[in-house]
Amino acid sequence: MSRLAIAALCWAACLGASPAISPEKSHSAKEKLEQIAEGKLKPGTALVLSEDEINSYLRYDYASEIPAGISEPHISLEPDRVRGSAVVDFLEWGSETGAAPGPLLSWMLRGKRPVEAVCHYASSDGYGQVDVESVKIGGVSLSAAAITFLIDNLVTPRFPGAVVGRRAPLGFHLRQVRIEQGRAVFVAR
Repeated sequence: MSRLAIAALCWAACLGASPAISPEKSHSAKEKLEQIAEGKLKPGTALVLSEDEINSYLRYDYASEIPAGISEPHISLEPDRVRGSAVVDFLEWGSETGAAPGPLLSWMLRGKRPVEAVCHYASSDGYGQVDVESVKIGGVSLSAAAITFLIDNLVTPRFPGAVVGRRAPLGFHLRQVRIEQGRAVFVAR
């Protein structure tokens, strides 16, 4: 590898950019997601979205849809698991929904915090299920009760269609979504 290439990679790392993230991969992800949403997949077709395509999509084409208070989203895919991370300003994020946490919660959640979540995901026969395995805020692991509280009070009001802990229809004529190492595989009915 040339010194110039090494310098470019170091510069990208310093800026927080991943060489695997690109507008081209974002565009690819957007086209694939449109195929799914428009029901253009033939029965039995498996469409693959790579981790790089997903993260590129979050950085470029979906960036304007990410709620205020959430920055630097990143997804990692492992067999049957999704690891997500972001920097979250809970008060800014909650204020957009009109939610006003009490003084104690406001004090605990003020400022930007790194958040990491690990979810188990399984699907078959047109249904999928997400189970939250762990959540860390600022490096501190949350209890199951705290995770439930945050889901009920911050996530569900913003995303009422989000279903956690029980099976839900996949929609879009999908039979299955498999989470594999570094990729998600969408299988049409």
